[in-house]
Amino acid sequence: MRTGRAQGCVGHVHEAGFYASDDEFLRLIVPFVTEGLAAGEPVVIGYDERKCDLLRATLARSGEVTFIADTRLYATPARAIEAYRQQFEAHVATGAEQIRIAGDVPHEGNGGRFAGWDRYESAVNVTWQDYPVYSRCLYDATTTADSVRDVVERTHRRLLSADGGVATSLRYQGVLDFVGVPPGADPLESTRPRTTLVDAPLKSVRRRVAAAGRGRVDPPVFDELLFALSEAVINAQLYGRPPVTVQVWTSPDRIVVHVHDTGSGPTDPLTGLVPGPDGTAGAGLGLWLAHQFPSVDIALLTDPDGFTVRLRGSRTAAAGAP
Repeated sequence: MRTGRAQGCVGHVHEAGFYASDDEFLRLIVPFVTEGLAAGEPVVIGYDERKCDLLRATLARSGEVTFIADTRLYATPARAIEAYRQQFEAHVATGAEQIRIAGDVPHEGNGGRFAGWDRYESAVNVTWQDYPVYSRCLYDATTTADSVRDVVERTHRRLLSADGGVATSLRYQGVLDFVGVPPGADPLESTRPRTTLVDAPLKSVRRRVAAAGRGRVDPPVFDELLFALSEAVINAQLYGRPPVTVQVWTSPDRIVVHVHDTGSGPTDPLTGLVPGPDGTAGAGLGLWLAHQFPSVDIALLTDPDGFTVRLRGSRTAAAGAP
């Protein structure tokens, strides 16, 4: 049976709040954790190390909480969705009737990049609906950009007030209606492409892209980018509309690749975030595999001319934009 404010709800209960100090943070998170522990529910906390330490020092039963300060959990949205799903499966298998999780996703205000995490916040309303999950996403109001706050208000059905009260978000959008933050243009895209290929075989595409980009980024990053490139080309050839055009831009330490077809692109808003309904086949699997790599920045772009998978790799720690 669900406990706390999630009582009587079905599936994933997804709520968010904003705090402006450590005291406000604790006021919103401590009751959420202690209610769960009192009910014997698994509680998973995914904040940074400082906030995890703050909670450990405050909670009387902190040893019963699973703290995940390892940033690898949030390496990519697709990996985070799957990692949490596996945890939910394990908890349900051992009899959990409700699982509580709390955290915030990477964004510029906490040292990360928000690109892609807007889709994540929307997608988990669907992808975790089969599990008894009660999640509370708390964002630091002093560092959260207006654009991120806008997404938070549109991807959480319930919003918390500073005193812990809960209200329905009047701005909530279902996954089919949600419009994320448009990916920004890359400066290299305003220059002449180094390489352009039209309807070329995959082997030729890989060879030409390798020649254009090798040595410009670290070898492990480049290998992952070539894998993602292969999946994007195969997806365009099998499910897109010809011609399939591959363009490459490079600088001394970056590479940007477009894989474009003239079709309308995937109709599933979860494409790239989950394997797809078939699990091991179909248009979604390859793009999901490509989204596993944290060193390759992937954007799915749709415009009147068709659908583009943009891949970016860089020597810097955060792939993509300079």
